[in-house]
Amino acid sequence: MARRTFTVVDIVEIYVHWYAGRSKSQLATSLGMDRKTIRKYLAPAEAAGMTPGGPPMSEAD
Repeated sequence: MARRTFTVVDIVEIYVHWYAGRSKSQLATSLGMDRKTIRKYLAPAEAAGMTPGGPPMSEAD
């Protein structure tokens, strides 16, 4: 199985869609990624206490 490289834009897109309230399964399907990959990149945000659908964030956040 080959590894896929991600750009910062790809990872930001994961966070934007997740923060808007989409499920990890929906993200994986729409972005063409594995659910495990989605979980891997969202784990730090969840560990920091972020939850989907929170207050609006600025670019600095």
